Amino acid sequence: MRQSRWQCAVGMIALCVLVGMSSAQTGSPSAAETALQNAARNGQYLFLIFYKEEDAATQAMKTTLDAALARQGGRCQAFTVRVNDPSEKALVARYGLSRAPMPIALAVAPNGAITGGFPLKITEQDVAGAFVSPGMAACLKVTQARKLVLLCVRPAGSTEALPAGINEVKADPQYGPVTEVVTFRADDAAEAGFLKMLELNPKTNVPLTAVLVPPGQRIAVFEGAFTREQFDQQIKASQQGCCPGGKCGPGGCCPGGNCGPN
Repeated sequence: MRQSRWQCAVGMIALCVLVGMSSAQTGSPSAAETALQNAARNGQYLFLIFYKEEDAATQAMKTTLDAALARQGGRCQAFTVRVNDPSEKALVARYGLSRAPMPIALAVAPNGAITGGFPLKITEQDVAGAFVSPGMAACLKVTQARKLVLLCVRPAGSTEALPAGINEVKADPQYGPVTEVVTFRADDAAEAGFLKMLELNPKTNVPLTAVLVPPGQRIAVFEGAFTREQFDQQIKASQQGCCPGGKCGPGGCCPGGNCGPN
């Protein structure tokens, strides 16, 4: 099956770094965690450089990143993290970097989503490509938390309520806790590229609801109204289609390996 640009983008991030976004933080924040909090507060991206030694590769990554960020007009900051620093142990574990090749740079959006992972080296093109739309960042954050996304794209100028099926899914005891809703309008210029990635029609006259499952596969698109039963059918079909029993890897195809009622 041909992958959409969205799937390819998510796949590249997943290949670069295993993101574990669900770990709770306890105690006082480390220096890197404080930098993340400050960047989020200021609506900025933060590029984290994780390294073991101040070797040539680490220095080259810092130099390239500093030069690239200087051209971004305050949209982002950079912060270095030594992976064997005891104070940063929780953050390294949170992002699953214990076995990652070093150095590695992670691009973190203001909402906490990882929008790029660059092991060993980084280019200015990598930096530019790490900036994504708010809608894409929202979807990435949900799928990186190993949850499902109901992305509702409303027609231009629409003030109608969300399709009833979205509320049915959110109210369902099986799906509700592992499903998040993201919505924006089809005429939102900032989301034009994301719509193209997802192969969704920006001139739609009805709400389009795309179903995204971890790590970022688009398994269905509902045009207009849909029901919880139709959603359930698509989830089960995706489990059967990706591999026997829906077990594509740790945790299966969906959160907990259990995307629908047993």
